[in-house]
Amino acid sequence: MMTEQHDKNNSNNNFLSLFKKIILIFSIIIFCVSGALLLKYYVINPYIFNKKLDNIKKIKDKNQNRDFTELLNINQDIKGWIKINNTVIDYPVLQSSKDEPIFYLDRNFKKEKDQNGSIFINSYTGIFDSNTQNTVMHGHSMKSGKMFSALLKYSSLDYFKEHSIVEFDSIYQPGKWKIFAIIKTNSLEKHGKIFNYFTQKFDSQEDFLDLIYEIKIRSIINIPVEVLPDDKIISLSTCSYEMEGFRTVVFARKIRENESELIDFENTELNKNPLMPEGWYRARKIKMPKFEHRRKSI
Repeated sequence: MMTEQHDKNNSNNNFLSLFKKIILIFSIIIFCVSGALLLKYYVINPYIFNKKLDNIKKIKDKNQNRDFTELLNINQDIKGWIKINNTVIDYPVLQSSKDEPIFYLDRNFKKEKDQNGSIFINSYTGIFDSNTQNTVMHGHSMKSGKMFSALLKYSSLDYFKEHSIVEFDSIYQPGKWKIFAIIKTNSLEKHGKIFNYFTQKFDSQEDFLDLIYEIKIRSIINIPVEVLPDDKIISLSTCSYEMEGFRTVVFARKIRENESELIDFENTELNKNPLMPEGWYRARKIKMPKFEHRRKSI
């Protein structure tokens, strides 16, 4: 009996020892796999991304006359280049066909799968051309700080003053643009009516001015930059995190010929009462204020 009990104990001990070894091996495997994934995500992928971006920047920078021929040889979907000085925003802008309107949401300028995606013009609302009056660009607000993450910093008045000019050279013409509004808006209907800032071309000048008015009453900063009926604007949109599905959108107007780049910062101030999405007021249990609209049809 003692021998049987001893054998049984040995068997249990061997099983326990084997079990511990298996757990240890699995732990080591999980640790190694996790480490490899973290290395790929935080080191290898950013290195590859930066290397490719540096290469295409060199091609862009050597063409001082802003000729896009070489870039278009890389990818015919390139529509321009956007840059904001002293930020990471310095990227090609792409647009795919209407068949795949958000193709570049998770692909780089070489059409390769890439978690960073690209800065792209959504083709749902039309194909970009020289007559586009409102060029709407989308980009991720990556935790790494890349792509359009810098747009979230425009909640600060000081940051706006230091980065008030956007450079956007399209394949049709170069241009600098004055920021005239920064808004927070919703993309989910549960937070209220979705503000349509996506229209690229307008049936009338009044329609365009209606949009400008609706943008300005939503702006979190009051910026004394006038927008006229014949002006062109760009709308830079990225994910925001005030509430689920929120967006931060920065709007800029093209600087006119012979116009100064200066903005009247003395009369630029935080807006104490910008129009926010309905869900924003609901979450704070405060009544949504009524705002006058430019035309009763709005």
